[in-house]
Amino acid sequence: MVEIGQRLQQKSEALARKFPPLLVAAYRVADSVMMGLHGRRRPGSGETFWQFRRYEPSDSASLIDWRQSAKSEPIYVREQEWETSQSIWIWCDHSRSMEFSSRADIETKQDRARLLALSFAVLLLRGGERVGLLGADATMLKGLGALPRMAQMLVSGLVDDERKGLPEPRVLPRGSQVVLISDFIEPIEPLENRIKWYSSRGQRGLLLQVLDPAEVRLPYNGRARFKGLEGEDDTVIGHVENVRVDYETRVSRHVDNLMGLAHRFGWSFVQHKSDSPPERALSELYLSLSQEVE
Repeated sequence: MVEIGQRLQQKSEALARKFPPLLVAAYRVADSVMMGLHGRRRPGSGETFWQFRRYEPSDSASLIDWRQSAKSEPIYVREQEWETSQSIWIWCDHSRSMEFSSRADIETKQDRARLLALSFAVLLLRGGERVGLLGADATMLKGLGALPRMAQMLVSGLVDDERKGLPEPRVLPRGSQVVLISDFIEPIEPLENRIKWYSSRGQRGLLLQVLDPAEVRLPYNGRARFKGLEGEDDTVIGHVENVRVDYETRVSRHVDNLMGLAHRFGWSFVQHKSDSPPERALSELYLSLSQEVE
């Protein structure tokens, strides 16, 4: 019992050290990305005032704001804000391969994926959307007050089931968006089956591929040992530079296949390297989602 208590204490202390910086960093990244025309900020049916504009012959007389019109000669109508919030479900890969970083000054793919997931949630919740986390326990979160809980789930929710790859299919409300964040370094068939499953139920989505720069360019020379992170045997290559061209070709082909898969089902695809500014990937994510709902 004492050993169990000590392990729980160590785990909780590690979580406490990491959790606040993650949330602070997520707000910082989100604040740097300008809000686009997405979701609620459009004219439509709703109860919240958006703007006045001049009356047009096609407008119903019931839309005229007589008080505003009395202040000047033109007749004005009152437009309401579009208020159909979406449900966006985010999944962040917790498999062992996401723990890789090629240099000490670069975040692991997992840390960058968590940061982007939480930053994306900040933008979505600010825009009035509903955000859920896919995983062993799919949970819908509403409002910015849910962000601390989401950060805690991203950091501590590493149950065994979440380390086995893609999340199990879950029936989501029709019209929901699905955002999958991973390195996607695996055969493409399981991902294709999962996208096909969600698409057949009216869901569209986004794929965000997070890669370490060394996984894209293979910058090593000479003899190198590559350690498998998912239980694979180690691989020793005598002259890495001799296989670089073939390696980069295969990586490029795999990325092309991922992109083609996403586009075939009407999904979006964004690739991000962990040594690049997170703001760039967050902007692409947000713009891609904006285009999905136009």
